Amino acid sequence: MNDTGRIAVSITPDGRTMERSEVVEYLKILSQHILAKAKLENELDNLHAELAEATKEEPGKQVLPPEPDPPLKESYPLFTLIAVPFFMIAMMFADFSPAEKLGILAIGSGAFAFSLIRHRNENRKARKDWEERRAAWEKETERIRNLNSVVSVQDPPEVAGLKERLGGTEDAYEKICDSLAEQENRNILAPQYRKDMIPCILYSFFLNGRANTLAEAINLFHEEMYRQNQEQNQLQFQQEMRMHQDALMLQQNLNAARLSQQIEDAKNEIELQSLMDSLYTVDMINLLMKSMR
Repeated sequence: MNDTGRIAVSITPDGRTMERSEVVEYLKILSQHILAKAKLENELDNLHAELAEATKEEPGKQVLPPEPDPPLKESYPLFTLIAVPFFMIAMMFADFSPAEKLGILAIGSGAFAFSLIRHRNENRKARKDWEERRAAWEKETERIRNLNSVVSVQDPPEVAGLKERLGGTEDAYEKICDSLAEQENRNILAPQYRKDMIPCILYSFFLNGRANTLAEAINLFHEEMYRQNQEQNQLQFQQEMRMHQDALMLQQNLNAARLSQQIEDAKNEIELQSLMDSLYTVDMINLLMKSMR
């Protein structure tokens, strides 16, 4: 997306030009759709929670299945990752013939590569299995929610009202999703800038007078993201430094306390030794006095 000369126009991904007012109007509509969708999603979550609470004792109600846990991505064993290459390098300096070294290197490299590929494939397979189970879970959850949200003559007035509100909200949500898809298909914004709240951020740049074209707004967006990342990194660095300083202070305090205790123990040991020496001296004098009598 670029500017055309000095005129405040924007170029869409498919090569069309749009004036500033057209871009602002499009971003306004797109932002309204995004905010409305987010609001309806929140309302749906609340209504589902209220309905689940109101019908938890209802006989014949189908219970939602538990959400499958995501797979734990297992890291390749660090010892093997370090030891195998080190062993193969060490073998190159061993007292073997060139052919033997080449054979060891080929076998070791092949086995190591096979192990890495196998480990990666296992992680991918676990991820794929989880995605399939989650897709099935989402489908089953939607089916049960739809089944439980159907109004029946046996429903108490409170439950019937919740189900009617839920049905109306679901219809509104479907309509806003369809309308949002139509706006996105106009291909004024590239796909990566239609995600989440990005159109709302771009719209705010136009409202604040910081941008006159899509190219300017997108550049500002990247600058803002970079600045926020820098601030977050700086904040994280400061927190880590503070924790490091606190740990050093604690260690110093512990060392000082330990040193003080060691000094005190040494003093006590010296005093005890002096007492024992004095007692030993007294005993020796007494023995000498007895022997002289």
